[in-house]
Amino acid sequence: MLKENLATHQKSYDWSHFIVENTPAGVSTLDGQGLVTDCNPAAGKIIGLSKDQIIGRLAQDVLFCKVDGQETCSSLKLAMLGENLETRELSLVSNECQEVPVMLRAFSLEDDLGIKSGTVIIFQDLTSVKQLEKERRHLVDMFAHDLKAPIVGMAGLIRRLRQGKLGPLAEPQMAYLETVYNGMKKLEDLITNFLDLSRLDLRVLTPLPSAIQVEKECQEVIDSFLPLAEVKSIELASEFPQEIIVLNADPLLFRRVLENLLDNAIKYSPPQTSVILQVQVNEKELRFAVKDQGPGIPPKDVPHIFEIFYRASTAGPVAGFGLGLATVERIIKAHGGRIWVDTALGRGTTFYFSLPEFQIIKTPGQALQL
Repeated sequence: MLKENLATHQKSYDWSHFIVENTPAGVSTLDGQGLVTDCNPAAGKIIGLSKDQIIGRLAQDVLFCKVDGQETCSSLKLAMLGENLETRELSLVSNECQEVPVMLRAFSLEDDLGIKSGTVIIFQDLTSVKQLEKERRHLVDMFAHDLKAPIVGMAGLIRRLRQGKLGPLAEPQMAYLETVYNGMKKLEDLITNFLDLSRLDLRVLTPLPSAIQVEKECQEVIDSFLPLAEVKSIELASEFPQEIIVLNADPLLFRRVLENLLDNAIKYSPPQTSVILQVQVNEKELRFAVKDQGPGIPPKDVPHIFEIFYRASTAGPVAGFGLGLATVERIIKAHGGRIWVDTALGRGTTFYFSLPEFQIIKTPGQALQL
């Protein structure tokens, strides 16, 4: 008898209403005219009004939105028109004039016949997330100064010793200093890459675009890698469009991308092979390709190659920390571009990336082969 009563109670109880009322995200429903028909306690708490003060009013009168500090109601207008909105980040101005960072999503209510009868708006308070992000930002700044500065200083002192500034050194002493210096440089590079990666994630490090003559910039990077390629008897080649291409990008970050991809290609390529840097104009984007004839990347590793600290199983003894490609991906995305890879075991790897902002100067030129 008790089991039957419990089963009857579970069938009749409105669990969906219980879940909505107790969820930490704000939930509001609108009718076809954009009037708020219902809301849960979390919505009232975020907005700073009681349920009675919200219901019956236009959504745009109780949900004041800001995007990047600028007032906007476009998201709400689309929601009021029954448009589905993908998750987007913005700020809601509460009744106490406090800006509350939220993640907002909206979707239309439809009956069994597919007729729209209203809209649901869901907004998640991101205040605690933003606070953690702020603390992480401070931590990155602390590392940038308190961790990197002494390492750079020590490397400088070791360099002075190697130059004989304090007198001549015996060969064993020079060998020790060389080992210590190389280790310090590796540690400095690791810290620099990690900090840049963190800054890109936090949008502290943002691109400062300027005009770049693509062929000239690429050739300078290639020339800097010629000694490393010659050690392994690897041929470096480049292919450019005949026109002069001017790219709008951050020069330092653009070079970081090319340097990382070329460095990886040379590291993983066997002797007596070639590495090619290609530049092509493809529809509305400028496409770059760095091709090698290395071992390739196993299919199981491909989805993870842009993850921080991830290294493919074919990396073997090649030195690295799994930060380079993660940084490259973030730099490309920060420029509004995209990056992908074409690879297979035994037939090498090609990294492609494209950038959208460029101009073509109709001037004859020629492909350059090193």
